[in-house]
Amino acid sequence: MNFKMAKKYYAYYLIDGGKGGISDSWDECSEIVKGVKARYKSFKTQKEAQEWLNLGANYEIKTTNKKALDKEALYFDAGTGRGIGVEVRVTDYTGNSLLHKILSEEKISEHGNYVLKKGRTNNYGELVGIYAALKYALANGVRKIYGDSKLIIDFWSKGRCNKDKLETDTVELIKKVSDLRKEFEKDNGKIEYISGDYNPADLGFHK
Repeated sequence: MNFKMAKKYYAYYLIDGGKGGISDSWDECSEIVKGVKARYKSFKTQKEAQEWLNLGANYEIKTTNKKALDKEALYFDAGTGRGIGVEVRVTDYTGNSLLHKILSEEKISEHGNYVLKKGRTNNYGELVGIYAALKYALANGVRKIYGDSKLIIDFWSKGRCNKDKLETDTVELIKKVSDLRKEFEKDNGKIEYISGDYNPADLGFHK
C-alpha cells in the first residue's frame, strides 16, 4: 500500500533583508535561509503559512497577559514582518491602533499602521513610533509610554546619537523627539522599555 505524504508549506523570513516568502519545497526553503539570519516554519496549508508571516514570523504565539499591562499607557513599535517595508504602530494595551487619532486616514494601512517609504531602516521606524506616541500622549494626557527599542529609549529620544553617521532628516527627527520627550517628562511622563514578547504593539522585529 502506498502512503502519500501530506503536502507542507514552508514560510521563511530573512531578518536582515526584511523579506519573507512561502515555498512548497523544503530543499528550496533550506537553500534560501542557509547562512543567513532567518526564521522559518512548516505549515499544513498555505493560508496558515501566510498568516504566520503577516503576524511577524515569530516562533511563538504571543500570550500577553493584558491584565499585567499598564492600561493607561501607550505602546509603540516598528517592524518589517509583512515584507512591505518598515511599518510603524502605536497602540493601547489591547493592541488597538491609535494612529488614526493623530494621522490622516490615507496615511494608515489596512492593518492600522503607518508604512514608511522604501529605504528606511527599522531604527528610523522606531523613532517615528516614539514621535507619534509622544504627540498622542501630550495631546491626550497620557503619562506612560512603552517600547521595545533600547536604542530609541535610552539614546536617540534623549538626543544622544552619532550625527556624522546618520542622515540629516534622521538627526532632525531625533531633535524633535528629544524636545517632545523633555516636554513630556516635565509633566511627569515616563518612557520605559518593554520586551517585544509582551509589547501589544509588537510588529515582530526588535532588538
